[in-house]
Amino acid sequence: MDWKDISDTVGKFAPMVGTILGGPAGGAVGALVSSALGVENTPDAVNAALKTDPTAAVKLAQIESDQKVKLQSLVLDAAKAVNATMQAEAKSEHWPTYSWRPAVGFSVAVDLVGSAMVALVAYGGVILFDGKPEVLGYIPAMIGSMAALVGVALPILGVASWHRGQMQRESQK
Repeated sequence: MDWKDISDTVGKFAPMVGTILGGPAGGAVGALVSSALGVENTPDAVNAALKTDPTAAVKLAQIESDQKVKLQSLVLDAAKAVNATMQAEAKSEHWPTYSWRPAVGFSVAVDLVGSAMVALVAYGGVILFDGKPEVLGYIPAMIGSMAALVGVALPILGVASWHRGQMQRESQK
């Protein structure tokens, strides 16, 4: 088990702590959490304590309250590292490095159009096959497959687009 595996559970009681556990500073915050819960510094031990200790939620909320400034600093440091990486990519002289994020955006657009086309083709297939309803049974699988592709790419596209827009706004100042 990894710290990321318990980040959602911890996040129910202390959202900021849970978020940080799932990121690069997870080990440092995990040590803080395990110390507060009085258990071994492992995700398994913390997970077990969350299930058995009735005061665990209060302890996690207390950590978040007491260490708020430090936790916010960790979140900010992680965001700065991501931003620095994206800035380096944008300044690169090699087209694969600076163009992969826009390429993801275009592929998502093509995938969305493709999903609509699949639905139209499947519906047209029902009409062509004399209204046989079993053809409709293929639509969810086709759309589900394309939705899985979009579900992976859209979060990446959203973060990349926001950061790229932020960089462009800063460069125009």
